[in-house]
Amino acid sequence: MSTRIELRLRLPLILLAVLLLTAIFLPNRIWNTLLIGLGGLFLAAYLWVRALAQGLYAQRRLRFGWVAVGDQLEELFEIFNDSAVPALWVQVSDDSNVPGYRAAVVRSVGGGQVDRWRETAVCQQRGQFHLGPWQIRTSDPFGIFSLTQFYPLANEIIIHPPIHGRLPVQLPSGESSGQQRVRHHSWQATLNAASVRPYQPQDPQRWIHWPISAHRDHLYVRQFDQDAAGDVWLLLDLQAESQLGRGANSTEEQAVLLAASLSARALRQNRAVGLATYGQQPQVLPPARGRGQQWQILRALALAQADGTIDLALALRDLGRVAKRGTTAVLITASSTADWLPNLLPLAQQGIQSSVILLDRPSFGGEGSTLGLRQAIRQLGFHCDVIRQGEVGIPLEEQQRRGFWEFRVTASGRAVAIQKPG
Repeated sequence: MSTRIELRLRLPLILLAVLLLTAIFLPNRIWNTLLIGLGGLFLAAYLWVRALAQGLYAQRRLRFGWVAVGDQLEELFEIFNDSAVPALWVQVSDDSNVPGYRAAVVRSVGGGQVDRWRETAVCQQRGQFHLGPWQIRTSDPFGIFSLTQFYPLANEIIIHPPIHGRLPVQLPSGESSGQQRVRHHSWQATLNAASVRPYQPQDPQRWIHWPISAHRDHLYVRQFDQDAAGDVWLLLDLQAESQLGRGANSTEEQAVLLAASLSARALRQNRAVGLATYGQQPQVLPPARGRGQQWQILRALALAQADGTIDLALALRDLGRVAKRGTTAVLITASSTADWLPNLLPLAQQGIQSSVILLDRPSFGGEGSTLGLRQAIRQLGFHCDVIRQGEVGIPLEEQQRRGFWEFRVTASGRAVAIQKPG
């Protein structure tokens, strides 16, 4: 924080200098009285602002650090005045760049008091933004001097895409090693408990197999195998020339929303999920399980931009180099060409099951035959779904008009559904 005191009005200072010269060269009780009065006013204004500079300060706190599109962004602002004089007005100026959010207000704080208030806004756009830098500004009652306090630090905030439970597509089941149980043991509880092992101090007590422990007179825990369903790779085609529309109903936003919802569904099924986005800055997250992977995927999707130049054929070849046998690749694209279809065959030869989700171009205001492309994909033996505009999610404007359900994670790690007021 830095503090600066400035002279707002130069006229009192000029009048003070004129009266001083007049009192020296033309001594008179009138000039002396005016000089003392104006000088006292000038001194009182400076001492007032000086006292505020030593006792006035502010702070802001973000209430929820994890927010998604449609959530309410809320900050708590506090202005403390530890001085003996009141701050008759305090102007708060904010340089945050969160769309639709601006914390610019004017408050009043008495001497020795604290003023608190909240600023809220509905998150309208995913992405990486910053809250701050910001400043507060006040002055003396006469407006002669001004006090400005700068708070240069800015807090990063990432607005994630929302997660929708109802989708018009199904997540491919996939398979692992020919639909046989994976031979690798899992560090998380799954539906497959194949064997037992001696208890270790870090093992949860709910894993203890009491009948075997009683029979062997030692504690044994269940040893879980990985689920039969294989890993899932989500591939987003973010080539700029394939995109249509703008805002929440664009193909870019619909693809991101699909990827966020499908990843959440797969992770709830204890499947490892990976993500590959090929924008101007490609992002590749290897498959993993758990909430930590969910946060990483949502962060990557929040930063994804459909500004890429990598075509879909090259993206599929790159995915074939990192995906393992038995995994499922879910491709989300708004492409209208079929030149990338032959690249699905090498993935199948590697044992990678592919599923394609086509964003219907005519419904997004574009040209091309999405249904013809779907037929070509199915003739090659691959599963394909077509998503039309509006089939995934509710537009933000409609969410604000009526209540909608949202999933939040509590402190205990449970996911609960909350209906937010419109």
